[in-house]
Amino acid sequence: MAISQPIDDMSGLGSNHLKGFTKSSLRLGDTYSAIDFLNEYLIRNPENIKSTYELAELYRGTRDYGNAALWYKKVIDADEDNYPLARFYYAKMLKMEGVYDEAMINFSDFKKNIKQLMDEALFKKILKNEIDGIDYARKALEPKQRIQVYHLDATVNNKHIDLSPLALDDNTMIYASLYMDTLKYYSQKDSTIDVPVRQFYYAKRSGDSWKGTGLAEVSFNIPGINTGNGALSTDGMRFYFTRCEKNWKNENICKIFVSRKEGSEWTVPEEVTELNHPQFTTTQPAIGTDSRSGNEVIYFSSNRPGGKGGLDLWYAIFNKKTGTFKEPKNMGSIINSLGDEMTPWYDTQTRNLYFSSDGHPSMGGLDIFKSTGEMRTWEEPENVGLPINSCADELYFSYTPSHEDGFFVSNRIGGFAHRCSTCGDDIYFFRLLDFIKIGVTGKVLAIQDSSIYKILEQNIDKNKTVGEYDDTDELIEPAVGAIINLFWQNEKSKTDMFIARDTVKADGSYFFRLEPEKKYKLLVENYGFFNKTLTTNTMGIVSSDTIHLDAIYINKIPLEPLVVKNIYYEFNKSDLTKESEGVIDSTIFRIMTENPTIVVELRSHTDSISSAGYNLKLSQRRAESVVKYLIAKGIKEERLIAKGFGKNMPIAPNSNPDGSDNPEGRQKNRRTEFRIVGSLEQYSDIKYEE
Repeated sequence: MAISQPIDDMSGLGSNHLKGFTKSSLRLGDTYSAIDFLNEYLIRNPENIKSTYELAELYRGTRDYGNAALWYKKVIDADEDNYPLARFYYAKMLKMEGVYDEAMINFSDFKKNIKQLMDEALFKKILKNEIDGIDYARKALEPKQRIQVYHLDATVNNKHIDLSPLALDDNTMIYASLYMDTLKYYSQKDSTIDVPVRQFYYAKRSGDSWKGTGLAEVSFNIPGINTGNGALSTDGMRFYFTRCEKNWKNENICKIFVSRKEGSEWTVPEEVTELNHPQFTTTQPAIGTDSRSGNEVIYFSSNRPGGKGGLDLWYAIFNKKTGTFKEPKNMGSIINSLGDEMTPWYDTQTRNLYFSSDGHPSMGGLDIFKSTGEMRTWEEPENVGLPINSCADELYFSYTPSHEDGFFVSNRIGGFAHRCSTCGDDIYFFRLLDFIKIGVTGKVLAIQDSSIYKILEQNIDKNKTVGEYDDTDELIEPAVGAIINLFWQNEKSKTDMFIARDTVKADGSYFFRLEPEKKYKLLVENYGFFNKTLTTNTMGIVSSDTIHLDAIYINKIPLEPLVVKNIYYEFNKSDLTKESEGVIDSTIFRIMTENPTIVVELRSHTDSISSAGYNLKLSQRRAESVVKYLIAKGIKEERLIAKGFGKNMPIAPNSNPDGSDNPEGRQKNRRTEFRIVGSLEQYSDIKYEE
């Protein structure tokens, strides 16, 4: 489609008219007509190097790599000194055509003259990225996995750009397109003509392909406004998308809108104003969730200030209280680069983000990359490789719900296009030929009678006779409601990346979907129970399978005070007796050794004899004595806290009602309390009695 009117016979036009029509066409956004006028001009004025360079730039803008390379080469041969970037873009066009050896030679030649550029430092980084991309392409000769790629037929694709395929279910896809069989020209003077715009269409699965079923009769589409880039909320009740219009500068400004499902209908879309920027584009939404809170997170592409390069990826968290999104934040330099990042798609099952970028080492222009994480925490992006990526541009990667297949968009040779073989984007469908389903399951069981009771059984005073705790007393039942978290163990970065969480079911079971060739850690956490970790991996698994792990037993943290007898200090001193050290060895030390993640606070108390100040200092020294002893035994200092309270917190009367001394009460008050703290919201008190 073009906006201006072409002139079939240019022979009657002078050179100045041709230049004037070129500028007018560009002002109207009609690049193809501008190319035609400028081509005619250069036939008559081949020595005009400025116009030659301009034509090369126009061809590059339409992604006609062959013609762009041809005209950049003319500039290089005629006047490279005054047009040093011609060499860079010539090499870039060769790379986009897959002519890697020649592209590398020209990138190397460009590097020799890079110092004459004002943006030398910037182009050094860009050049390194281009060269790294060629190195990657040369090595990535074989696909990472067997994938069959299908070019969708003319019921879906046409010669204009087709974009943003999104599976609504395994058999229904929504996408955006501008349906025109031929290149048509429209005059801006005729306001009665409705210029075609991109709108949403539906397609249905047909075997290993998809068939377009026509325009989507939904509220998202509106006459005269380009619409696309759909994203569905995780509950399927909100549909986010973009609308793009020209501003007063003739720049395309896109904004995110949302429509809500009411019954079987979609509401009239509303602009998501808190995400959009009035002067810059906000586009291509993708939906994820905050792993901790479960709140919706929207990812999108924008060229707003505060980015790293051109288009950057941003995110915003949904605020349930206000019903709006919080202020958008940049996703950081691991994802964003000096180039463009766009078309994000977030896989909530695996915590993988797929996006397109030309600022990370690519095989051509825009390649599809994958990174695990969320919001601002990401692993280094990984190029998904052949056959998804090519020497051309690839965008809009996504899976169907089954994860056995999916979509992407590309302008690779073989698609439908009007002016050149790479001038249009088409939708491709891919199928994983070796797709396998890997899961992990098991049970989480809670020991209600904590193992701490057994450890302390000879010292317990809990209204229970010593020796009553044995195996037959253990109450074991499903840890219903316990939270189990799945982490991917990245050996390269030596980090654990959160992937998913599940809530233990009534029968104690849990389930996670895993990816091949990865190592995982499972962490069980529950209010009132000790955390427990377990590891597993999918290395070498080549067929669908479910890993059945041994049951995970979690021990309850006692909530009631546990009093352990026989902890003694020398009279009026803070030194531990040998007998007390033995008791600590068999109780506190053992508990901390068997539960290596807990942090404890040791709190010492005295009876009422002597002054408050004296007792406070004495109790602090006694608490520190226990801490020092445990440190000497190998317990890390950061897991221990000493605190003295003196006589301020008695648990028994120091004197009888008649005022006489109460030795038994004072004995109970001379104690050191063991409190489990750390990340646990609930803690336990274990009170030591002299």
